[in-house]
Amino acid sequence: MYYFFYKIFFLIFLFFNFFVFSASSGSLSLPATIEEGFFIPDTHWMNFRLGYQTYNASDLVMQFESIGKENNFYLRKVKANANLALVTINIKDRLDVYSAVGSYSLKPEFRRGSNLYVIKSSSDLLYRIGARMVFFEILDFSAGASAKYTIFSATNDFFMINDKPLNSDVEFYLKEWQIDVGLAQKISILRPYIGISYKDTKIKMKHLAFQPDKLNLVFKKKTGVFLGVCATLGSFVMIEAESKFVNERSSTLSLEARF
Repeated sequence: MYYFFYKIFFLIFLFFNFFVFSASSGSLSLPATIEEGFFIPDTHWMNFRLGYQTYNASDLVMQFESIGKENNFYLRKVKANANLALVTINIKDRLDVYSAVGSYSLKPEFRRGSNLYVIKSSSDLLYRIGARMVFFEILDFSAGASAKYTIFSATNDFFMINDKPLNSDVEFYLKEWQIDVGLAQKISILRPYIGISYKDTKIKMKHLAFQPDKLNLVFKKKTGVFLGVCATLGSFVMIEAESKFVNERSSTLSLEARF
């Protein structure tokens, strides 16, 4: 009965992530989650994983830097979504070193006076490198940390003012550092986890169709909270669902296989 309720919780959580809006932090116990590989024996000191991740943010909860505020711009929200391929090298079930590449897009909405501006970037390539480490495992609990660096650039897909399209070549540039610390618990095939995330992010928009023609976005709060759950499907595959709060409202769904 105890495990039954946790499985129900996992299904509800997965449904929430997929339909309410699915840079995740990920379970910091992930290096030790998948215990066997398709080809490399679990006694070997190194293995690798391949995976897929879909990410969707209903709002990144950002604000304009000083020049935007001085010119009376008010940010309503920034939407984002990504579909990424993951490649991870695992060392001794304690350390992950990974990279992620895939399509990413941004959609800021903001106002100045009675004018509503909506700009959507094209879906271009995002590049990310990172590492995560399990510090310790005691009984069924584990604690760890991760760090990652992300870059992205693109031109605009469309630019609208009050629902009227403009001809403009807006350029987007994103750079982000993220550090996470968290705690996970192993419950049968499930590993629910919770943690704190710190993000230092800047989004630059250049060649806007008004003055000033450059505006920068940063997070209102650099620190946020994430919670999620991962589950092993057999011995070689893992699925993970996660939501982030406070400094962004986003959800992520991931699938990984160990080789």
